Amino acid sequence: MNNQNDKDNTQKKKKMTMWKVFALFILAIQVIMSAGVFLVVVKLNMLPNSYLIAIAFLLLLLFFLSDVLLVLSKKKRNKTKTSLYVKRALGVLLSGCTILVSLTGINTLSKLMATLDGVSSDTIIVKEKTAVYVMADDPAQNINDASGYTFGYTSTYDHDNTLKAIEKVEDELGQQINQQDFDTVVDMVEALYAGNVGAIFLNESYIDILEDMDEFANFSTDTRAIIVNEVDVIQKVTDSVSDITKEPFIVYLSGSDTRNTTLSSKTRSDVNILAVVNPQTKQILLVNTPRDYYIDISVSGYTQKDKLTHCGIYGIDCSMDTLGHLYGIDVNYYLKINFTGFETLIDAIGGIDIDVDKSFTSVDGYQYTKGETHMNGKYALNYVRERHAFGDGDFARGRHQMQMIKALVAKLTSGAIITNYSDIMSSLEGMFATDVTTTEMGDLVKMQLSDGGTWNVQTFAMDGEGKKRTTYSMPKTKAYVMEPNFDYVEYAKQLIQKVMDGETLTEDDMKFKKAE
Repeated sequence: MNNQNDKDNTQKKKKMTMWKVFALFILAIQVIMSAGVFLVVVKLNMLPNSYLIAIAFLLLLLFFLSDVLLVLSKKKRNKTKTSLYVKRALGVLLSGCTILVSLTGINTLSKLMATLDGVSSDTIIVKEKTAVYVMADDPAQNINDASGYTFGYTSTYDHDNTLKAIEKVEDELGQQINQQDFDTVVDMVEALYAGNVGAIFLNESYIDILEDMDEFANFSTDTRAIIVNEVDVIQKVTDSVSDITKEPFIVYLSGSDTRNTTLSSKTRSDVNILAVVNPQTKQILLVNTPRDYYIDISVSGYTQKDKLTHCGIYGIDCSMDTLGHLYGIDVNYYLKINFTGFETLIDAIGGIDIDVDKSFTSVDGYQYTKGETHMNGKYALNYVRERHAFGDGDFARGRHQMQMIKALVAKLTSGAIITNYSDIMSSLEGMFATDVTTTEMGDLVKMQLSDGGTWNVQTFAMDGEGKKRTTYSMPKTKAYVMEPNFDYVEYAKQLIQKVMDGETLTEDDMKFKKAE
């Protein structure tokens, strides 16, 4: 009998030892995963200290509960083993859930950090394409068929990328090609249409400008590309402020006129808004400058005028410098997003509510009813692009763009969105770029989570008069432009300075008042 008892006790001790080893193993994994997710959260640098303390406390509490259920629980006298097994099962479930959630958090937050590094870093890289174009009815189907052609190019625009494309073509052919340099892109395209050259090198971002001209309105169907050279281009990174949570700063918001899932460095800027931000007063002033504003362009040394939208084809720095020159300011940051990215953003935040000023049907067939309207990405994009349904055309489009941004600011600064921005940022990967650093983003998020409160967002739009003028980009053709009303420009300068000085703007301030 004693031998049997000893045997039973030995088996019990063996089972207890095996259970303790298993329990300690699970707890060790829980500690590792908990520590891992906490370190990733700290490294992400987007939560205030109070949030970090709360997370640390929660992880420690979960560990303590798991430890009690898995290791410290024992069968009490006059109790069946069922209660012990239930406790241990609960412990395994609690520990397993903690491990799973921690692992998911590590994976999600690590992807978020990679996404942020992709859109915001000391080196921002975007895609750019330069193609060889021939006429649509040309017999050449590939670059080898064009080996004996004369290739037109211009050294006055996009010369670095053109040289890379020429190098690629010569590598493909194994020989040098016949080249002809033209003074302007227009001269080069005219030569292609006239048959004076067989092919041309052209950055695809210039096509929109060509199709604004009557003689090249059908360039996309008149021609075709037989080879495309895609390169990574380092985007300009501007001079930031020393503390983005305390100092006023200005962000150039650029809406790229493309529908790709990758962002090009040189595209027409359909949206050109300066966001003047004072983080101390929680004041934002949105200044909209129409895309056709006819102003001195930076790439000409401010000696020639062009439409603001054309600045985009020379790079983000051209748009920023040109606007900075117009308003006499330094633009500290940029945020560039394409149409696909805009749609994705609106959908990622669950849509947006806009007070539509009048019922209308857009040129794409989308119907809008006057009053408060909930919009998904496609409806929101068509709303901010539409101008033909309104008597004031581009001015209405500008108003709607700022209306949308104002609503976006309100929603994006809400606690629910801020704490769930991981999926939002990941969904936008490749479709927007900014030189606001990851650290600065984190500082802004921490500030908003700590301080809370709403932002006072006011909007002001420029005025002007439609004219026909030659431009820096289209020197031989008169194009529609908007001559600036410089009284509005001067008033915008005053509003910008008020925000920078810490003054609070009101709706009355947004009503234009001509300076005495």
